[in-house]
Amino acid sequence: MKAKHVGLDIAKSVFQAHGTDANGKSVFKCKLGRSKVSAFFAKLGPFEVVLEACGSAHYWAWVISRVGHDVRLVPPDRVKPFIKKGKKNDAVDAAAICMAATHPDTIFVPIKSEEQQGVLSLHSTRALLVKQQTMLSNALRALASEFGLIAPLGTRHLPELMIKTETSVDLSAAIKQSVMLLFEHYEKVTQSIDALEAQIRARAKSNDDARRLMSIPRCLVPCFDGVLFSREWKEA
Repeated sequence: MKAKHVGLDIAKSVFQAHGTDANGKSVFKCKLGRSKVSAFFAKLGPFEVVLEACGSAHYWAWVISRVGHDVRLVPPDRVKPFIKKGKKNDAVDAAAICMAATHPDTIFVPIKSEEQQGVLSLHSTRALLVKQQTMLSNALRALASEFGLIAPLGTRHLPELMIKTETSVDLSAAIKQSVMLLFEHYEKVTQSIDALEAQIRARAKSNDDARRLMSIPRCLVPCFDGVLFSREWKEA
């Protein structure tokens, strides 16, 4: 094939590939089943294969890179202007990815390694659990307050609220059970957060970039691998 660029619109099962030559002219279009992607690109090239930076994009970048292609990720907001209004489908998206990749103003997303993605998963999982922790804490306080039980602000005072609930003679068994279930869930989430933070601290201490970033006198600095790292962990 005479293609120079290949835009690949990734999906769950069926992918759409769109190849263009050095002048931007379309030279091929085809659909690929998920299981056929690696074999298809192994027969071609080497090309510059362009994917939209979205869910599973890094995985497919690794797969296609292993068979000899130069893979690049385009931000979704750079692709959108090239999609013809009212004609959005997989084939149109693949063509738009190709066009966006050849535009001189396009800035590409760096492809993270599998190791970097693994570290990032620790941070994203922690962020989700922290949100759940906050929700559970608020739910506990709100439920207890409906029956006149309150405690000072701060998560360290939640055990105090639990003691008030358990020892209250005015609360029904149903209310006590509800509060207990929420508190048990809260404690499990907190333990998971502590375990994740221990892993993050250990990885940061063994990474030169992370140690340099933690020396910056700011409340929050970007951590290695492009994720955020709290300064409060520096001395931990």
